[in-house]
Amino acid sequence: MAKKTRTYRLHEETIDLLKAWSFITEKDQQDILEEAFLEYAKQRPELHEKAKKVIEAVK
Repeated sequence: MAKKTRTYRLHEETIDLLKAWSFITEKDQQDILEEAFLEYAKQRPELHEKAKKVIEAVK
């Protein structure tokens, strides 16, 4: 699936942390955010399942 460009507003502290993390790990900021979100989804399986149901219902 092709990546789509999105824009989100984050707190300044979060942006600073993301930039530093990216510099330290030499990873792209988008990859770090995606990895973090997927990890969050694993920790909240009930929310993940509800979100999948909503996505399927919209299709």
